[in-house]
Amino acid sequence: MRGPARHRDTAPRRVTRPRPPARSRLLAAVLLTAGVALAPAALPAAPVLAGASHGTISSPSSTGAIPASPGATAALGSSPSGRPDAPSAPGALTAAEQEQVTLYWTTTRRERAFGSHSAARADATDAEAGIGADAAEMSPAAAAAETGQGPAGAPPAPSNGAPYRGGGLVTSTTGRLFTTIDGADFACSASVVTSPGRNLVVTAGHCLHGGAGSTFARNVAFVPGYANGSMPYGIWTARQLLATPGWSQRGDFDVDAGFATFNPHGGRRLQDVVGAQDIAFNLPTTVRQYSFGYPRLAPFDGTRLIYCASPAATDPYGGPSIGIRCRMTAGASGGPFLTGLGQLGPGHGWIDGVVSYAYAGSTDRLYGTRFGDEVRTLYIRSLQL
Repeated sequence: MRGPARHRDTAPRRVTRPRPPARSRLLAAVLLTAGVALAPAALPAAPVLAGASHGTISSPSSTGAIPASPGATAALGSSPSGRPDAPSAPGALTAAEQEQVTLYWTTTRRERAFGSHSAARADATDAEAGIGADAAEMSPAAAAAETGQGPAGAPPAPSNGAPYRGGGLVTSTTGRLFTTIDGADFACSASVVTSPGRNLVVTAGHCLHGGAGSTFARNVAFVPGYANGSMPYGIWTARQLLATPGWSQRGDFDVDAGFATFNPHGGRRLQDVVGAQDIAFNLPTTVRQYSFGYPRLAPFDGTRLIYCASPAATDPYGGPSIGIRCRMTAGASGGPFLTGLGQLGPGHGWIDGVVSYAYAGSTDRLYGTRFGDEVRTLYIRSLQL
């Protein structure tokens, strides 16, 4: 049976599957997701370079090595399939430009930065956006039980959206990303990912580029470890922005991913200050997932790192996206999907996707862009900047 049309006419049409409801950017509409419980696939107990047939996993962050997989030695701007070069744009290059971006993001602007430039759900009330009463009225006892806190080094407990207090690397590598797109200020989430340049952040494509017919963001700043308004590692300014051709040219949520390199801050590189998560490509969609972000619509306010944890599921309407049980709202866009959390150390795992979208009318399902070949190609290109 055919469902209602999607919000974006530019989204790819699949005639071989039922037409899905409208997809809303995690920024613009409230992100609500729950995946069907599937048996999680096993991941290596220690960092390895997996064969292409089983997915590609990067080596530990300390090495910054490029994943060994087909296309890993692709030339700048090329891809194994011959697709066109991924678009990119400069950020703040000079010292004056970097200072301008830092000064732009005053406390007031950071607090007022909102969801997405997509107007599809911008005027929705919390009820219309699908935030259930159970989320807003969660009892103190239930909230205390979902803290993400456990034995040192252990992954957090299952959750559909609770403050993360488990500690470890994820608390410093995850942060809020502030951007200006088409004249409006937005707040996303993002994560530092391993790279030889030790300056790379991954997020959703729609956090860095407005999609088909739009442009790259301006005033791009990252605040790692953001907590209750504090900025323990300062504000970092972006130097170079990249988005997949699929997102920037077609608004394709299946490849809604982007990378940004960042300028040094206080003479130090980003990864040297906060660490970095590892990255994986083409992993099975059934591995257990942990998603993190800074949702800012009720019942959240964007001040705390929130997490969800559950077995993963596929998008019921088809495509490669990762589904997870989660009630995070707008502002969580671009936050990391982590698998194997804790296997590389406390709060440390492999990022294999980023928070991307939810379907209109859904109240319990959040989807992340799974890192496949196009995102891998973009990652390789980012390493050469």
